[in-house]
Amino acid sequence: MAFALKYFLMFLLLSMVTQGQCRCNVSDLQIGAVRTGRQIAGQPEWKVTVVNTCNCPQKQVILSCGGFAPVNPVKPWLLRPQGNTCLLINGEVLLAGATVEFAYAGQPYIFRPVSSRVKLSCMN
Repeated sequence: MAFALKYFLMFLLLSMVTQGQCRCNVSDLQIGAVRTGRQIAGQPEWKVTVVNTCNCPQKQVILSCGGFAPVNPVKPWLLRPQGNTCLLINGEVLLAGATVEFAYAGQPYIFRPVSSRVKLSCMN
């Protein structure tokens, strides 16, 4: 019995380690927003932070943003609207553990990650 348990635990540990090496999904993109305390055109300013918590780089990060209506547009290289979604950092690579921040003025908006692609170099 101890022999079988030992090998089962070793198998379980190895499967968790190998899955963690290159499997990223949208839940590995953490998004938070805080009010900066500034007002622009009478609207509160918000700072949004997107963090890649996966151990692999992700690219083509798409966020939900239908109905997002800031007072002034966010710099398009940071957040490019595409219908009801927005492309983050022009689709460029967001490294493992990296953070992207942008600010906007307007009503609070809850951004949600929709999709991303794992960089091929991490898929080996």
